[in-house]
Amino acid sequence: MAPTEMTKKYVIASYVAPARQRREKILQVRVGDVLKELGWTNRTPSVFSTLSSQSFQREAGLELLEKRGGPASGGPSTTVQFVYRILDPVDRSGTPSPVVPNGAGLLDLVGIFKDAYAQFGGGEEYLSKEREGLSFPAEGPRSLPGRDLE
Repeated sequence: MAPTEMTKKYVIASYVAPARQRREKILQVRVGDVLKELGWTNRTPSVFSTLSSQSFQREAGLELLEKRGGPASGGPSTTVQFVYRILDPVDRSGTPSPVVPNGAGLLDLVGIFKDAYAQFGGGEEYLSKEREGLSFPAEGPRSLPGRDLE
């Protein structure tokens, strides 16, 4: 797994999820702490850029409020502390839902319209009623401009 993905998963599991359970509104993550906890050296730029990234913020349901500490240049440093606002799962303030890898979560949609289709006698009955009024042209295949179908 790439360091970026490892960083995302670790910070979400070790920082974001517990903060959500405690119903906190603000989360602070220090680059040096993440590096130390993961047992990494010489990966400061990777952790720094991951914690700065929009994709991490979307996936974790966070909004970056500020970066504290570090060099005056604003570059990567173990002393930089990221301060995030934890977004409500329901109200992500207009940010898209986090990306779910490998389509996980799609099974949650199974049966989503079950009750809606029940009033029509089920999904198959609904589709057959929809198709009753359809009519299709009786003409055969047409040629495309510049091409003849044979």
